Amino acid sequence: MSTSLPARAKALRDRLVTLDQMGTNVAEASLLEDLRSDLAAPAAEFSRALDQRTLLVDSGIAGAAPASLDAARKRAAALLEKFAAEKKAATLKKGVGWANLVRDIKAASSDVGTMMVKTWKAYRQEMFTGDAPGIVKGRIAFTPTNDTAFKRYEQLHQAFRAEFDRLPADRAAIERVRSLAEELTETAKAFDYNVPAEVKRFLEAVQSGGATLDLLTDTVKTWLTDNDAFPSYRIVPR
Repeated sequence: MSTSLPARAKALRDRLVTLDQMGTNVAEASLLEDLRSDLAAPAAEFSRALDQRTLLVDSGIAGAAPASLDAARKRAAALLEKFAAEKKAATLKKGVGWANLVRDIKAASSDVGTMMVKTWKAYRQEMFTGDAPGIVKGRIAFTPTNDTAFKRYEQLHQAFRAEFDRLPADRAAIERVRSLAEELTETAKAFDYNVPAEVKRFLEAVQSGGATLDLLTDTVKTWLTDNDAFPSYRIVPR
């Protein structure tokens, strides 16, 4: 027995409804994908900033969280609650909530990044408060011991300073900074600042290109002899 006309009409109607729903779902999915694309880049940058902050905090390097971070979190939580109740793109786009969320995420990302740079720079002063090589150089006499220590100090200080030109990539970078700071502190202890003024002038002149004979006083000769440094020097004509 053939299907009745009413039955065929109902079946056709059901198929049309199904096709309409499929079209609606495709359109809705497209709208949601557009919103996802809007948020992708800001969210990725925000995630990187938060990962950097987590790295510093977990390493014991405290840094205050900017107010914009809490604002972005609250904005996201509010929109998520609304979307959970009605999962449609229109829910997210209603009013200015979505535009404000994107704005707040960008602001929070920038603020967290700026705060982390300041925190990292401040950590440098916390880890090592010793003088720069240029200052140390003007305060010590370049005895053989001081000369060796200074070269090591200058090398370590340059490496230490370079670590703060950028944020640390991982925990190993932070541990490297701590190790450099410890080495700098120990190397600085090797400097001997207690030398006679005449000796200091003589050694500074030697480092600057050569000392004249009038600087080779009895005090200098005695000091060089007592410190087993006398054989390291010789008189040559200019």
